[in-house]
Amino acid sequence: MPACKTERQERFALFLSRGLSQIDAYEAAGYRRCGKAASRAARRPGVAARVRELRHRAASRTHVTLASLIEKAEAARVLAMQNNQPGAAILAIKEIGILTGLRVEKRDSSIRTVEQMSDDELIRIARGETSH
Repeated sequence: MPACKTERQERFALFLSRGLSQIDAYEAAGYRRCGKAASRAARRPGVAARVRELRHRAASRTHVTLASLIEKAEAARVLAMQNNQPGAAILAIKEIGILTGLRVEKRDSSIRTVEQMSDDELIRIARGETSH
């Protein structure tokens, strides 16, 4: 597996793994702010592999798995139905669909996989917290 070739690439991968946008991570790593360059850098095999590795480690430390996220969404659905909250149940059903890949609301660059999420985002999802 190719590794990051420079210290700046390593910092870039670290900032991406923590949830910064590509352009913000690129600038924070010491590069001149440029969206196209940030996008190209994020697609480099060594950088992409390092981001996946860092996110996998973070998810392992917090014991977050796709199965655990689906389980929590199902528990939220059941609770919503017990409390006569069909709107909340529908949201839980949608979340399960998204997590399983059976439902995609929008196909754009803002949709991220679990590997692309920061530790904090994964923890909030695991706790059932949502951001508005």
